[in-house]
Amino acid sequence: MKYSVFKHLKGEELSGTAFKLNRQRKNIISKLSIHKDSTIPELSDHLNISIPKVNYLLMGLVEEGLVIEGGQTTEGVGRKATTYKLSQSSCYFLGVEIKKYKINIGLMGFDKTIIESTYDIPFPFTEPQESLNAIIKEINVFLNKSSISKDKIIGVGLSMAGRVNVKKGEILTIYHFEDSPVKSKLEEAIQLPVYLDNDSRTIAYGEYYFGKKMNVGNVIVVNLDYGIGTGIFIDGKPLYGASGYAGEIGHIPLFNNEKICLCGKKGCLQTESSGFALIDFIINKMKEGSNSRLSVVLSKKGFLELEDIIKAVQLGDNLAIEAVTIIGYNLGKGLSVAINMFNPNIIVIGGTLSALGDSLLLPVIQSSIFQHSLSIVNTDTQIMVSKLNDKAGLLGCCLLVRDKTLGLI
Repeated sequence: MKYSVFKHLKGEELSGTAFKLNRQRKNIISKLSIHKDSTIPELSDHLNISIPKVNYLLMGLVEEGLVIEGGQTTEGVGRKATTYKLSQSSCYFLGVEIKKYKINIGLMGFDKTIIESTYDIPFPFTEPQESLNAIIKEINVFLNKSSISKDKIIGVGLSMAGRVNVKKGEILTIYHFEDSPVKSKLEEAIQLPVYLDNDSRTIAYGEYYFGKKMNVGNVIVVNLDYGIGTGIFIDGKPLYGASGYAGEIGHIPLFNNEKICLCGKKGCLQTESSGFALIDFIINKMKEGSNSRLSVVLSKKGFLELEDIIKAVQLGDNLAIEAVTIIGYNLGKGLSVAINMFNPNIIVIGGTLSALGDSLLLPVIQSSIFQHSLSIVNTDTQIMVSKLNDKAGLLGCCLLVRDKTLGLI
């Protein structure tokens, strides 16, 4: 592989001075991802590396085509300094986000810019092998239509709900095949390196690096979708845990009820404050005689989607608003546990239901948090609703595979 920072992907092992230089190159790339158009002295200050060493490392990256000149800036009295930035077109990373009823696919340049994307591709979430075949088909369709040559794509990131063993490349809840991990099956089918991750972590990664007021020390991003998951950043680094399952807030046994969670346990937070719980509440209330415009949707489709409920809330449907209020309050109880444990700077409410916005969801969640968490802790935590909405997952999926292939995480 022509790029030195990706040599490890071909099994090339570095040691001693070569390893240190490669790590410093990656640190420069990491800084240019955040501080675009940086000068050599600025990079020297950020990385605590001498100016001559930064110049040497940077020129190597320029020669490889990973870094390009960005322009000129004034330093001191009339002195011009060259700025540098990551090259968009040097190489690319494919992100594939698997939702319950749809697939989102995007191609990201080396500088974190989404070059091409396709959203809301219908997805048959049925038998594992059939669904996996559908994923492979849509990836190949996207690649065949793309203006970017496949040989310029370094890796593929696959984001999906469920228990994802990042180290083994397995999805234990779906697509669990005895003969080989799903990672191996995908790599064989599309002939590119594949990296799996949980959807909550990819959403968190997208929010952390593309969202508003991010890049602070400790952040929790809640994926409020059909289920509930969280991505946690401690001192700016994503928390994986021993096997990659950190952040399963939805399975805190918080409620004394007889509802069976998808995990098989009773009383999980997810049974009272997820998209599934929201849909169940509304359907049960309509069966009891409550009026709602969603009854028409249910009779036509035979099921409700979260987008249907969001639309109903926006149209002022009383039952939908009542349901969201109850779900939001219960979620606040769960987040109180997270606040007491992690003392985060920011909690971001992301996922599909973040489209409900600030006016309804945020006040209910905040009220519950104030009621159930320690006041000396929650006063330091800002609660905010995502402005990226359903775009965060694909952004995070693409960026996560870039940073994994670079060895930044």
